[in-house]
Amino acid sequence: MLVESWLNPDAVPDFAAHATAMIDAALTGSGLTRESYWAAVRKGYNTPYNDPPRKEAAPTRHAPAQPNAITSPAGPPGGPIAVPAGVIASLAAEARAL
Repeated sequence: MLVESWLNPDAVPDFAAHATAMIDAALTGSGLTRESYWAAVRKGYNTPYNDPPRKEAAPTRHAPAQPNAITSPAGPPGGPIAVPAGVIASLAAEARAL
């Protein structure tokens, strides 16, 4: 069956009127005019699928280098810290609950 035979030439004006009514109904309340709608359609069809090439990034200023080690006002770390037995027991109970 040929494509041309799918549409009855007498029905084409009715199809066009129905399509126009549907577009007008969709535009009602959107604030768009028919001209802006079709301009957006044309822009969508004319937009290339590939993204445009990226522009070179503007040079950024880098902050001055920070020292790798931060000295503590309390001095170098000492030995182990005493932790109350209650804290250890609650952490152990929490770990067992998982």
